[in-house]
Amino acid sequence: MALNLVQVEEISALLQEVPRLVDRLENRRSDFWDGVHTWLKQAENILENNRLPAVSQVAACRARLLQAARGTQCGEITVAGKPTQRKIRDATATMVLQRCNQLLHEIIAERQNVFQEADRLARQLIAVAEANGIIRNCKNNSPHQAFLQCVQKSIGADPNLVGVYTHLVALVGKVDVLIFLDRAIVD
Repeated sequence: MALNLVQVEEISALLQEVPRLVDRLENRRSDFWDGVHTWLKQAENILENNRLPAVSQVAACRARLLQAARGTQCGEITVAGKPTQRKIRDATATMVLQRCNQLLHEIIAERQNVFQEADRLARQLIAVAEANGIIRNCKNNSPHQAFLQCVQKSIGADPNLVGVYTHLVALVGKVDVLIFLDRAIVD
């Protein structure tokens, strides 16, 4: 299943929280484990809401994290010195954070390349549409959504632009095309 733009941006926003979690570890804050646990729950919710099977992998990582909180040390981590409960918890939290971070990056990687191409095509379409007067013709003090739909319909009907427009729709779908056109117009 191909992810849409909203789904990719939701996962990307979650990934942007990872540096703050690492800062907690670096500062030896006692809430690092709690932060990773909360982050994993958010990741599970996002994946489950979007019906992505990777939710099971994140849940398994969370299970490993919970076991570490109960004092179980898995063989994949090594602790320097005496293995205290906090050391085990933080080492396990670090390991599962790294795994789930990688998993989420893999989930969105393919679509990010597609969306970069879609962004480039939308900018080209809007530049040509503006030069051909399509943007000016659609501006009539109507709501923004109606303006966008007019632009989309006019570009799709223009014989010089229909090929690029069709390619853009094939890349991201009709709903996401509106978002890319809107962003290209704003820029």
